[in-house]
Amino acid sequence: MQNTSSNTTQRQKLDTFEEVLTKNLTVVLCGLFIFYFNGALVRVYFSVPSLRQEARYVLYVHLVLNDMLLVKTSVLLHVLTYAPGLISVPLCYILVITATASFQITPVILAGMAVERFVAVCLPLHHGRLCTTSRAQVFNAATWCAGITPSLASLILSLKQRPLQFHTSDILCYNSSVFGPVYQVITAGNGIFMAVVWVTLFYTYVHVLWTARAASSKGQHQKAQHTILLHAAQLLLYMVAYLGPVIDSLITVFPLWRTKVLFGQFLVLNLLPRVLSPLIYGLRDQAFRKHMKGALLC
Repeated sequence: MQNTSSNTTQRQKLDTFEEVLTKNLTVVLCGLFIFYFNGALVRVYFSVPSLRQEARYVLYVHLVLNDMLLVKTSVLLHVLTYAPGLISVPLCYILVITATASFQITPVILAGMAVERFVAVCLPLHHGRLCTTSRAQVFNAATWCAGITPSLASLILSLKQRPLQFHTSDILCYNSSVFGPVYQVITAGNGIFMAVVWVTLFYTYVHVLWTARAASSKGQHQKAQHTILLHAAQLLLYMVAYLGPVIDSLITVFPLWRTKVLFGQFLVLNLLPRVLSPLIYGLRDQAFRKHMKGALLC
């Protein structure tokens, strides 16, 4: 979600009709695949009562639903960049705030899932009391409150700094075009979230590792280690998205390749992590795996 309005101008000048059709068709098909697979995971979650009684699955299905929301808004914004017309500023506000908040809370959900595994391994006697489904639901609500706050702050600043005429006009829908310079508030929020998440993942992994070495039976502890490492690997994929502005500055020296690089950047930074998420967790977890075949076929 790091595009600028100049990207659209470059695309309209450099992309042929066949390229536009191929790119949008690829993005839409990828989005449909993610929706289909994630939808099967959500179907399994709501059709198996035992899954809804464990905090780890409450957190996981929140991650899946959040990915579906982010993919939906990202694909829509991508397609709109090739549309011949403009969209209204209020609608652009809704799309950008939704996509930005969804993007920001993803690493926070991963941190919550890592903490749940930490409690299960290092504090097993307190796991049933600390990690309840109701607390997991409260955590999910709190992540949205924290994730949407920077966007709302940017919105308020934009409403105060820009004239009323701007908010009733039509624009190219990008973060920078709708928020302007105040978009730095969102960028600062991203940095804070990522710092907190990395500290959380490092702390939980080190403690799980120590517990595993001291335990006589290391099977569950090693599984928890692998789970937290998978969280870190997925977080690295999400962090690559912050390289978007750097990539934009580097490809200015190759203007003819700009649209191709931007398209590859969108696939790798926005869609690829959402493809890997259900494959890593949904198929790896036995509780989901044994129900997935029926859910996918249905």
